[in-house]
Amino acid sequence: MSDAHPTPAETWRDTLAQALGEVVGRPLSSFPDVPYGAYYTGNFLAESESDRDPAWVGRAALAGEEPVRLDHLLLTPPGDTDETVLVFDASRSLFTVDPAVFPAGLAEELAALTPVHDDVLSGAELGRLADRHRVDLASAGLPGKAWTVWEARIASGDTLLDALRAATGLHAATGPHEVPAGLGDAADEVDEEAHERVAAVRDDGLRDYLAAFCDPESHDLALCLYAMEETEEEDAEDGGDEGDDGDEGDDGDWKDTEGTIVVRWEGAVDQYEVTVRPADG
Repeated sequence: MSDAHPTPAETWRDTLAQALGEVVGRPLSSFPDVPYGAYYTGNFLAESESDRDPAWVGRAALAGEEPVRLDHLLLTPPGDTDETVLVFDASRSLFTVDPAVFPAGLAEELAALTPVHDDVLSGAELGRLADRHRVDLASAGLPGKAWTVWEARIASGDTLLDALRAATGLHAATGPHEVPAGLGDAADEVDEEAHERVAAVRDDGLRDYLAAFCDPESHDLALCLYAMEETEEEDAEDGGDEGDDGDEGDDGDWKDTEGTIVVRWEGAVDQYEVTVRPADG
């Protein structure tokens, strides 16, 4: 019998796993053991012109060697005074491209590839093609819509816990002392249901912080319970119909384009979405 005790890092990961399991409504260990990711999409990418930020197409960023940090994309929950800095992985984000505006050679390859990939390419693939044809994707000579970021992957490891930590701004917290400030005096602005959802979270600071991510009625950051209910229904049916179920028109689109959803948050009244789901590989 081993006398080994868990390290502080292991204890903290267990605390986070229990807490985030409360948020999504079931233990993380009950989900399939596959790679997961957290993905940012929505109108705000274009409205803020962040989908054309040159940082996305730096050679190191597209190769996955350097993260992209943006601090103006996530409207914070009530009580937070600082915007959450989102850290993205450009290599595993998805880009749309207009092949016709690129130099010959690259244009031909892009034109051949995009229909196969539903008109989107991963940053890694786009970077490899641009390198092969010696095209600078950040060049001012390219038209403004030569490329745009369509779906931005928040940087994280591939476990479900890693993806959920990234989606909730807890990726850098190595212990309870590094959890961002919670609701504080703004606790009354969050629906009682949100506090009830995380009532079993063991750490006080973590419980207060995560309550802001559990309000389905929030205009700042709404937890999409129906997305998780949709997933639970599919699990119960052992892989039922993948099409539109009827009442929620978008649900069918999510299944078709994004796979099984673990959890989704909608921010700024549908201006952006943060979705945790199985990764594309």
